[in-house]
Amino acid sequence: MTTPLAAPFGGPRLTAALRLILLLFAMLAVGRLRGQEFSLLYGGTTLPNLKTSTYAWDVDYKQRLFRDLSASVGWLNEGHLSGHHRDGSSAELWLDFPMFNNRYVLSAGAGGYYYFDTQFLGNGAGNSLDDHGWKIGRAFHGNHRIFAATAYITDRWFGRFLYNRITPRGDFSSNTAMIGVGYWFGQDRRPTPGELGAAPEDKGFVTANELTVFGGVSVVNASGNLHGVASALEYRRGLMSHLDGTISLTYEGDPRIVRRSGLGLQVWPVNTFFHDSVTVGIGLGAYVYIDNRHLGASRQLPFGGSVNTPALAPLISPTFSFRLSEQWVARMVWDRVVTDYNRDADVFLFGLGYRWR
Repeated sequence: MTTPLAAPFGGPRLTAALRLILLLFAMLAVGRLRGQEFSLLYGGTTLPNLKTSTYAWDVDYKQRLFRDLSASVGWLNEGHLSGHHRDGSSAELWLDFPMFNNRYVLSAGAGGYYYFDTQFLGNGAGNSLDDHGWKIGRAFHGNHRIFAATAYITDRWFGRFLYNRITPRGDFSSNTAMIGVGYWFGQDRRPTPGELGAAPEDKGFVTANELTVFGGVSVVNASGNLHGVASALEYRRGLMSHLDGTISLTYEGDPRIVRRSGLGLQVWPVNTFFHDSVTVGIGLGAYVYIDNRHLGASRQLPFGGSVNTPALAPLISPTFSFRLSEQWVARMVWDRVVTDYNRDADVFLFGLGYRWR
């Protein structure tokens, strides 16, 4: 299969999607906002005819903006359906309807879904197409994309049922139904009569200098079992309260159809919990890379020979970290490399970092 060379930053649709996700996550990550919730859900995906089904899972970070209005960002994986493997990032606004002294909440949400649909074209390794789409979903034949029902089992832990109906133009429609658990972060116990959680204590947290060495695995979103051993080195510094900047060097391994490595430049809205010992964030930026299996144009050097011209791709990266001591931190990063030559990849990295002021 012949694949075109990568173009800068993946086109205007992707740029618009990244802007929306950055805007909504900035709303979640900064300021004295209420009642952050993190949830992990698992269930199934079906086509509208209900004759085909597969698994589904979802990771969400949700935060209340006002008494009954929330915003969330998340990642939805719709499993494998009829030659497709679709997943992507979502951003929603929610109307919440608390009941029974805030122990139970019904929610209706609407928003956007930027998906990555890996379509398998044949039996050969890597013979697939990556379709990127920015689509608005709908649920219950209306403008709502999601319905959720939440029950708070304890003051912190809750169970949640989540339903999606996704109807993109130019790609297949699907229904997902998932159930799972989540945890509420905040200064006060939950629930509080007449409130949905007080604002967490915020002392203007700014990340220290941090140098982290990572190891992990890279998975190319293409047909075949394509993965390799990955590694990375990252320098992180707080630019301002709740906003980090990073420079990283990443080697994605050698999973047969890509041999890619490069330099990442990202900004990260972040939030902290448990007296700044746990951080959650998402990085958005650019990945300047060379794929030694799919070389771009070369440039002649004045003294002879040539050098391959690097390509540019968007880089989306959720992260979690846990402070081990005042100087040491454990960090997880999930890099999604977004290409336009059918070689998207997920790079899962786990590392140990050293901090200093």
